[in-house]
Amino acid sequence: MKNSIKNRFEIHYLPMLVLSIIFCLIFYIFWKPTLPVIPFITYTSGYLSIFLLAVSLLLGPINLILRRRNPISTYIRRDIGIFGAILGIIHSVVGLFMHFIGKPWLYFVKEVGDDLIIRFGNFGLANYTGLFGALILILLLIISNDYLLGKLKAVKWKNLQRFTYLMFLLVIAHSIFYRLNANKEDLIIFLYLPMFLIVLAFQLIGIWLKMSKRV
Repeated sequence: MKNSIKNRFEIHYLPMLVLSIIFCLIFYIFWKPTLPVIPFITYTSGYLSIFLLAVSLLLGPINLILRRRNPISTYIRRDIGIFGAILGIIHSVVGLFMHFIGKPWLYFVKEVGDDLIIRFGNFGLANYTGLFGALILILLLIISNDYLLGKLKAVKWKNLQRFTYLMFLLVIAHSIFYRLNANKEDLIIFLYLPMFLIVLAFQLIGIWLKMSKRV
């Protein structure tokens, strides 16, 4: 079968896995050679995830710009999204062991005497946007298969897939709030905002091409 799991693994997942390993090695050797295991996994999985999710959002508009066939779902776009989503969930789970070990709820609430109050500020906002983004990632992973595409039908499936845009916005916000909390704005300026603006620009171009019936 042309698009069998084996073929998709060899053509899509294996190259992404190899490139991810290379990125992790470069990150370790040149940037964070003394970083403990938990932060290392949290950071690398987060960077890789947000990059792959951005790429998955660019493929549709690029197809429209190049006047290529742009179906409801393609295996390459879906597999990049799946790989990015898995890394995002790893980032979310492992990240819970960065602070408050054994008390993960403290990422979202503060203990004040005998009471628990909702965390606000950059740290609280980073955690809440990350939580909601991770929940959407899980939803997208669940429906990212041929069985549910057939069961839900194209329109309903595509409507659920559109939560990808909200998820990406939440992930960008999560990243920005964490950098603000650490008083490190470098990646906000040189990575997160440019990435967001590039994705936004391509999405707007894609919408304009569809509305003007140029594709």
